[in-house]
Amino acid sequence: MSRLLFFLLLLAASALGVHLWLLSHTEKADFSSRERNRDEVRIVAVTPPIVAARTAEQTRQTVQSLAGAACVEFSGLAGADIPKAREAFAALKLGERLVERRVEEITRHWVFVPAVRDRRTAEANMAQLRRQGVSDMSIRPDNAISLGVFSTEDAARRFLASLEAKGVKGAESGPFIKEMREVVMLIRDPDTETVARLALLQRDYSGAQLRAVPCPPAETKQTS
Repeated sequence: MSRLLFFLLLLAASALGVHLWLLSHTEKADFSSRERNRDEVRIVAVTPPIVAARTAEQTRQTVQSLAGAACVEFSGLAGADIPKAREAFAALKLGERLVERRVEEITRHWVFVPAVRDRRTAEANMAQLRRQGVSDMSIRPDNAISLGVFSTEDAARRFLASLEAKGVKGAESGPFIKEMREVVMLIRDPDTETVARLALLQRDYSGAQLRAVPCPPAETKQTS
């Protein structure tokens, strides 16, 4: 019995020794070599299921409302969003069905004497204006005479009225500077897939609007 116990203890000790030897000689798996850009990985955001479901439903309703539209307008693209949006629309490969339109707004108005054929005539008109009490003016490259630039149309009209009260004739008021406010993309004959992609694209631009609109007349190509 004692021999059996000794044998069992010897066998257990041998097994433990083999196990320890294997552990010391087994190469540990190095998973770090498999990682790529570990320090650059960031969790940006996790969309709550309720928000995701609501967004998906809004997209579905948008696609349904635009189904069968002859033309669809994608508006509200301004500032830094314009280059990015142009690349996104180029990827849709719409060809001639895509029409870009610039929406401009007048930011300055001016009062002026219309352009004349030569500078000598413009200088003669300036001399006449000085005799009528107008002092602040300049000749433009096209020989028009600028009498003042204003931030609003109403201010320009009031100044014009004051000049007319002095006897100045032939002066006018009108827009002086136009700045681009936004870009509008018009898509002709969009199919269901295109409408769906537009609805998804709309999410990337906070101020974007997508709606069905009447199609403008197609531009006619002149042939020689």
